[in-house]
Amino acid sequence: MQIEILASRGETVTSFEFPEPGRMRVIVQMGTPAERLTAICHPALTPEVLNQVIRLWSDPEHCRQFEELGRNLLIRDCA
Repeated sequence: MQIEILASRGETVTSFEFPEPGRMRVIVQMGTPAERLTAICHPALTPEVLNQVIRLWSDPEHCRQFEELGRNLLIRDCA
């Protein structure tokens, strides 16, 4: 599954989108600490997917691509 994170500026409720089969987008407010994101996503995601989301969100050593979408930032794994 391809996972991407849409970091949104301003008040944002963490949510999930499935824009197409095999792709999941986590929408989260910019600046959310990894611990808070883990607590929010833990009930809805398997441990493997949750680990991938947290690495993509907060691990500076994880290879990521960033794309600006207006005021927001789309974060993806390196291809």
